[in-house]
Amino acid sequence: MNQPDLPTEAPPAGADGELRQHIRGSSLLLFGRVIAIFLNFATQVLTVRYLSKGDYGAFSWAIAVVTMGSTLSLLSMQKVVSRFLPIYMEKKDLPAQRGAILLAVGSTLTLGLAIIAMTFAARGWLTESLVSNQKSVGLLLVLVVLVPMQGLDSLLHALFAVLASPRAIFFRRHILSPLFRLAAVLTIILTAGSVRALAIGYLVAGALGIGAYLVLLRSLLARLRIIGREAPPGVRVPAGEMYRFGLPLVTTDILWFLKTTVVVIILEAIRGTDAVAEFRAVVPLAGLNVLILHNVRVLYLPLASRLLARNEFDSVGTLYSRTSAWITVISFPIFAVCVFLAAPVTTLLFGDRYSSASTILIVLAVGQYVDAALGVNLSTLNAFARVRFIASVNCLVAIFAVALQFILVPRWGALGAGIAATATVVVQNALNQTGLIRLAGVGQFRGSQLRVYGAVGVSIGILLAARSLTSKPWIIALLIVVISGCLIRWSRDALDITETFPELKRVPGLRAFLGPSKKDHHESS
Repeated sequence: MNQPDLPTEAPPAGADGELRQHIRGSSLLLFGRVIAIFLNFATQVLTVRYLSKGDYGAFSWAIAVVTMGSTLSLLSMQKVVSRFLPIYMEKKDLPAQRGAILLAVGSTLTLGLAIIAMTFAARGWLTESLVSNQKSVGLLLVLVVLVPMQGLDSLLHALFAVLASPRAIFFRRHILSPLFRLAAVLTIILTAGSVRALAIGYLVAGALGIGAYLVLLRSLLARLRIIGREAPPGVRVPAGEMYRFGLPLVTTDILWFLKTTVVVIILEAIRGTDAVAEFRAVVPLAGLNVLILHNVRVLYLPLASRLLARNEFDSVGTLYSRTSAWITVISFPIFAVCVFLAAPVTTLLFGDRYSSASTILIVLAVGQYVDAALGVNLSTLNAFARVRFIASVNCLVAIFAVALQFILVPRWGALGAGIAATATVVVQNALNQTGLIRLAGVGQFRGSQLRVYGAVGVSIGILLAARSLTSKPWIIALLIVVISGCLIRWSRDALDITETFPELKRVPGLRAFLGPSKKDHHESS
């Protein structure tokens, strides 16, 4: 097995402690993410219920295009700094740290401004050739200013994950930004504002969030002596190695918006904004299945890069398998609700207008849970710098995704878009997992991790049987709670819960439920 060309250092004794700290830090971010999900979900429900179906479809179309633009403006720099900055910090190469941050920020802002200019230049073509609802283009011309803001937001999020404690991300990313957006929506509703006013409110919320992030970042860089009077002089911009790593990974971003944005554009052009509204309404619900995965990725790649910088390859394998087990188990209740309670949840949240979207939710949730359950295979490939393989897979899957969208969307509309998205996710993960095993020697399903996947399969079988016997939502909901608890109990060895969170041992009855830890077994023997 070929290993990446990394510096050789004596491995420290605390790798397992770092792994537990990674999970604890991710858990803090998860708590913040849950708060953010609640706030964002309240914003989503209020927006869907306030706007007409056509207006919500036009607004969602514009937001989707802006998200695509902000992703392109990054040039994968958030992944680049997540990998290289920890390595420069391990080497204590301060000029390279400073140069990497300058290059990433400058590149993102420059491309973001260029995308704004190109959007205004192409507004005539967009109106005449691409959309069926002209209101969509008008909203895009307002919201496109968010492109550099959202790109910079994602980049700063990655920088804080490397440089700061998770508490800084918790406050800025998961509290302030969602509150700003919710406040914007509530203001529009209370003042009976239009959908255009809502777009302007999103701009104000984005500007406030970026302002808060920059204030925190300046304080952090000064405290770490990366900038300021006490910081040693010197800047080295490692443009070559950063772009060589980052540019192939742009294919990952292109594939992502082919799955999430291009399908919306095709839907709008062929079926109109009502179809876009139906699809986009349930996308955030299905996306809850990868909530844990996306949350863990924030700290995962920097930690994996540090372990590889110290040549601790076995620790990377342990990190991967335990992280994957945590994601699979903790994500299961979300998946079960999305699949087995899809109809009542969709109607409750969005009203009878969106009742037909429940089938779309089920299809999307299956794909998202597959993505979650296979764990952080893509992030691990990034840590091993297998960018050529990643780019090849992305190109193949992109062709598959676009072909499937053009086949299924004209025939089945929003449901066809959901089927295409799920099929694409499954194919991409199968290829990435195969590559991870062959190229990095990580990702094999063995021992306790394999038992976790088996327990999930049994749990799904039980819920399928129960759903065929009763349609009462409260019975299914109660069964989901019970099965999820049993799944945690069954998977306790793979998760190593009581060692990762030793304070749980002090909770009456909880230690008996979770059972003894691996350390307890070792000491007793």
